[in-house]
Amino acid sequence: MTELKVLHESTVQPDEIDSLGHMNVRYYMTRVDQANRAMLAEMGVQEGSGRAIRRLDTYTRFHREQFAGATLHTLGGLIAVEGADDLREVNGYFEIRNPDNNQVAASFILRSCVIDVASQQVLEISANRANVGNFSATVPEYGMPRSLSLNEPGQVPLEELEAVIGEDSTPGMMSGRLENVVHSEDCDKDGRLREEVDLMFVLHRPAPGDESKTGGPPIMRDSEGRRYSWAMIETRSVVWHRPMAGETVLSIGADIANGEKWRQSRRWMFAKESGLLLGISDSVGLCIDLDARKSIPMPADVIEAIERNSLPQFA
Repeated sequence: MTELKVLHESTVQPDEIDSLGHMNVRYYMTRVDQANRAMLAEMGVQEGSGRAIRRLDTYTRFHREQFAGATLHTLGGLIAVEGADDLREVNGYFEIRNPDNNQVAASFILRSCVIDVASQQVLEISANRANVGNFSATVPEYGMPRSLSLNEPGQVPLEELEAVIGEDSTPGMMSGRLENVVHSEDCDKDGRLREEVDLMFVLHRPAPGDESKTGGPPIMRDSEGRRYSWAMIETRSVVWHRPMAGETVLSIGADIANGEKWRQSRRWMFAKESGLLLGISDSVGLCIDLDARKSIPMPADVIEAIERNSLPQFA
């Protein structure tokens, strides 16, 4: 295994801190996306001239929370190349590390391709094969999925989900309905959502007047008065299509599994007007006492609501 290369350096900014007091999931994604593009560029994979890099599949495992002022290095390597002569996808392994203590903050497994922006077709990647070998890497045990699967998730039609998922959501996580309009400033010159703009950002974009609010899950209190919420420990996002400016992204979500302290949620994201499935986002959240900074059992009423509304048949 070739040593992972440092591809991006940064400092956690105060405006990257969410409601739980640590760097929000969104900003981990920003860093690894920049690192992935930097690695592909060193391999000779270039964007421009009608081509763009697309992350088809992003698995993340969170290890240690990071706070404002922390220095972060994003390292990466190549774990698989699909197709010997007709290279169309690359798989990368990445880590975000805090160099002050050499601890892993988060690890990632990414599957990327290059698309023709106009036709949205996957193109053959013209990579410098001599440089590809310089990025060879192996996923360590701590970077492998713990709860989520890397198998292709099942696609479910919008009407089938709407028949079983109502307007009400289970407290505090990813269930229920969300929708928001794609803004033109988030799109490329052809009016399609830019590749580096996550669908979840579109859904969770603050409403006018709410821009100053921190992101992240809501904070609640249990029967003992403890402040609690859910911290992401694993996520996975699979993307098939990108919406156009003016289209409404509709997200329908439900819990599909749970334990005493954790819950797994899945969101299906559609272009509302056409019913086209854009992507699927999975997350595993751990219930934490926000003051003690440790995991606790979920309140009984939350577990009851999860189990009442759970849809394990869609896992």
